[in-house]
Amino acid sequence: MTTSIIGLFESSDIATKVQGELSKAGIKKDAVEIIENIAASKITSRLVEAGYEKDKAESYGKAMQKGGALIVAEAPDNKADAALDLMREFNALSPDALLEKLGGRTSEETKSAQVIEEELEVGVSRTTGGKRLKTEVSEREVQETVTLHEENVEVEHTKVDRVLKPEEADKAFQGTTVEVTVTTEKPVVSKQAHVVEEVSLSKQSGERDVTVSGTVRRQDVTVEEIDGKTGKAAKTA
Repeated sequence: MTTSIIGLFESSDIATKVQGELSKAGIKKDAVEIIENIAASKITSRLVEAGYEKDKAESYGKAMQKGGALIVAEAPDNKADAALDLMREFNALSPDALLEKLGGRTSEETKSAQVIEEELEVGVSRTTGGKRLKTEVSEREVQETVTLHEENVEVEHTKVDRVLKPEEADKAFQGTTVEVTVTTEKPVVSKQAHVVEEVSLSKQSGERDVTVSGTVRRQDVTVEEIDGKTGKAAKTA
């Protein structure tokens, strides 16, 4: 995942140096964009796209109409803090500070100190994920019990000692066939597929508010009176 880091600088030369240092720090060059000399509305749109609030984005756009260069870096989460510290080392400015620098008057006798205040800038990183349905075929052994009807023919021999009359003997000595039919059952197996469950995927979208906290620093400037020293002037001839 990545986090959008922005830095506002007094000139494009400084911004170019920062871009080079970010590249040395492991942030890809094509992930660092220098914005300058474009309409305020385009600057605002670009910062809103990077995840910044519209009011803050508009303040950067208005300030840059006086000059300056803006860096937008898409830094990996594990390098975002280092990228932010690097921009601070090159004196990244707030919109008000940029306007003050570009519109103020300077002279060789003027010395200044900066009031520096950090702002917690929260970007939005997006990740994609989801679920997929995958079918797999498995087999299992199934046993069923069925009752089979079975018939058998049994042959029984019985010894008989009986004398036949002549007329009975004539009838007895004839070729005859005796049949007994039996029925035997055996199992017949067939298969039939049944749909027992359906699994579907659906996507729902919504919004949620997340409160992000962090520690920011501020450097103030106080004015103190310096006690004067009194001395004697040296005389010259």
